[in-house]
Amino acid sequence: MQWQSVESRLKSLNSLNMLSSFLIIQLATCAAMTGIIWMVQIAIYPLFGRLEGATFDDYHARYMTRVTYIIAPLMITEAVCCAACLYLGDWEVMALSSLLLAAVWASTAFIQVPQHAKLTPERVPALVYTNWIRSIAWTARTALLAWLTVG
Repeated sequence: MQWQSVESRLKSLNSLNMLSSFLIIQLATCAAMTGIIWMVQIAIYPLFGRLEGATFDDYHARYMTRVTYIIAPLMITEAVCCAACLYLGDWEVMALSSLLLAAVWASTAFIQVPQHAKLTPERVPALVYTNWIRSIAWTARTALLAWLTVG
């Protein structure tokens, strides 16, 4: 009986260590995305509207290709760590953070990506406006994860 108790404690400790690791990785990727999204919100997206014609089309196409190499790994890592924290931790504690991430993904998939697909210089203000969803959600999520991590 004593041996099972020690084994049980070790499993709990291992789960706690894994949860902490996933939480820290999630915070790091979320903070990175928060920095990126604010640069996009304040500098990159508004400057799209200053380009015209073929210059706009070429720049936008290159931007989309290159930014994907930076953003996709961060977003995927963040989502995997979020799922792991939901699984390993108390889902009620992780619910708000997870909902904020769901809002980011939904906004990306159903608003931002479709807008990029038909983006013109005239449509840039709408892109900037709707991107506030992600800017606010990632900022709030970073603050919440920092609070959960540091406690």
